[in-house]
Amino acid sequence: MNSLKANEVIDMSENVEVLYKGTSVWIEHIKEDSNTAIVKVLETLENIEVPLEDLYETGRELK
Repeated sequence: MNSLKANEVIDMSENVEVLYKGTSVWIEHIKEDSNTAIVKVLETLENIEVPLEDLYETGRELK
């Protein structure tokens, strides 16, 4: 995922599923200077910094 797409996901009115290495995450913040994102792992609620290129939007809506 690139920073433009990541910002679009953040701004969406619906909650779409984003995966990091097969695990559902919530994008908290984009760090465009380092091309990374702070994400919350939904299973553990842990915040981690990950490369944007490792994020994948599935297109499915989270409920």
